[in-house]
Amino acid sequence: MGYYVGPSGVAALKSYRYSGSDLSLTYKYVLSPLAQRCVDWLTPLWLAPNAITSLGLLWMVAAYGIMQFYAPTFSESLSPLGSVAPGDVPAETGAVPRWVYLFNAVAMVLYQTLDNMDGKQARRTGSSSPLGMLFDHGCDAVNSPMGSINWCVAMGIGPAVPLVLFWTLIASAIPFYVATWEEFYTGALVLPVINGPSEGLLLGASLSVVSFLHGPQFWHSYTFWDGFVGPAAGLAASAAPAVAGYLPAAGVRNYEVVILAAAICALQEMLLKSAGIVHNYGLRPLLNLFPFLSLLFCCVFCHVMQPGLVVENPRFCMLLFGVNFVEMVSGLMLDHMIHHKFKWIRSTMIPFYVFSALLAYDHYVSPIVAYKDVETYLFMYLSGAAAHLAFKLAVVTEEICEALDIWCFDIVTPRGGKGVAASTRSKKRL
Repeated sequence: MGYYVGPSGVAALKSYRYSGSDLSLTYKYVLSPLAQRCVDWLTPLWLAPNAITSLGLLWMVAAYGIMQFYAPTFSESLSPLGSVAPGDVPAETGAVPRWVYLFNAVAMVLYQTLDNMDGKQARRTGSSSPLGMLFDHGCDAVNSPMGSINWCVAMGIGPAVPLVLFWTLIASAIPFYVATWEEFYTGALVLPVINGPSEGLLLGASLSVVSFLHGPQFWHSYTFWDGFVGPAAGLAASAAPAVAGYLPAAGVRNYEVVILAAAICALQEMLLKSAGIVHNYGLRPLLNLFPFLSLLFCCVFCHVMQPGLVVENPRFCMLLFGVNFVEMVSGLMLDHMIHHKFKWIRSTMIPFYVFSALLAYDHYVSPIVAYKDVETYLFMYLSGAAAHLAFKLAVVTEEICEALDIWCFDIVTPRGGKGVAASTRSKKRL
């Protein structure tokens, strides 16, 4: 009789079976065998799969904390954008030590490996459960915005280009949400040949390694454009002269090439999966895309209405996006497992709608909002939304543990009257 998981949800959990596949060749021939070897050789049988998942996330939290310490406003990693002439490589002026980028790369690889190990450990020990699925994908959701923020620092993308920050953030968020949304209806999580958990994390680690070797200024040079993007664009322009008018005269920086490629892949994934769902289930499922699309709209709208907010508080604004994103995705996953209807009006998004409306009134009708009040409102909003999310995830985890009669981080000690003393059980915590 839990708050989030009722009696019908308990019955659904007990009959739930995870279905999914990763079509990535990198995962099949490299990442999966590596994770299996680590499980077989290094992982003790008593270690819970959720503990492995948590250890991986802690590496990314540590990398995020270190980067926040050295680059709280993003601009510390490189001089302001726009100061580089075509073909020139800017001098290294950032205050972030090179080893920070290497640590981020190592953290990403370790997170990816441990994330692949947890499922194999669960099958090895016979401890697979719906909680493991929710815990694993929940940690992936938390890592998505943190990893994107770290990539921005590693590539020297600062607040001078807030829309680039935004695209970097949603390049991983779009495929994640759409894949979870698809699983909600089809019952299977199918990752494409090129996907974020496999190639995406490897790409992020590679970006950080390049920054470690050559500095973030490498991403503001035109190496990719001069080497292959520019010549390819020139061939396209010669075949279709109308294309020439859309090519930038100064070329495209390396980080712009990377982000553009990631954005194209994300949008392609969204369109293809949406078309498949509409074809099989009609238009009604599109309603469950509303929370995510409204989040994207509110982010862009608030930047247009109050440009200085993102420029002066980039990390703060990206964290606000991340908290709402994790709440939506975790809610979608939970409702899929317990066969509940997904609420397309999310409670944590209501303050965002109110804030957007206030900014619109302030801009188009009459000034009513002071800038300091805007920052205070968003700080209170982020604090409340983060506290609500943490409480919800903790309660949901405990309710699933109660429903399935298991512990979250212990696969050895029995629970629920199976030979464990009451005094011992009382000391157990989530």
